[in-house]
Amino acid sequence: MEPVIIHQSKSFTLFGFSKIHDQNKAYSETIFELLDKVWKEVRNKELSHTGINHVVYDSDHIIFAGIELISPPNEDSLLEKRNVILQKYTYCKHIGPYKELNKTYESIKSTVKALGEHHELPLLEVYGHWNADETKLETEIFYNLK
Repeated sequence: MEPVIIHQSKSFTLFGFSKIHDQNKAYSETIFELLDKVWKEVRNKELSHTGINHVVYDSDHIIFAGIELISPPNEDSLLEKRNVILQKYTYCKHIGPYKELNKTYESIKSTVKALGEHHELPLLEVYGHWNADETKLETEIFYNLK
């Protein structure tokens, strides 16, 4: 899918965990670590959810990994709440292996530059349901613009 600029507000209310990403490690390590914590908490607290993983890349190398819940968690939950509100963004759906996400990001960056737009964090990835066939994996990218 080709990247498109969206001039309509979009918001996400997510519950998960965050940490500063160690630049000496692969992003996937940080993401899997955080998502493992999220799903452990969701299972332990029997929280009702949409089943879709979200990853927010923020300033100062902070990564937030979380999910949307059907109902907010009880006060005893360890999950952090994160609201992501995008006013204007580039949207693109990547279909295929995660290791090829860079190609999609290059396309997004090229489109943004050609249109004279400017990227600003946060950046959000929304992962579709798991599929053992990597060619069918879906990742929605919300590339915030200022």
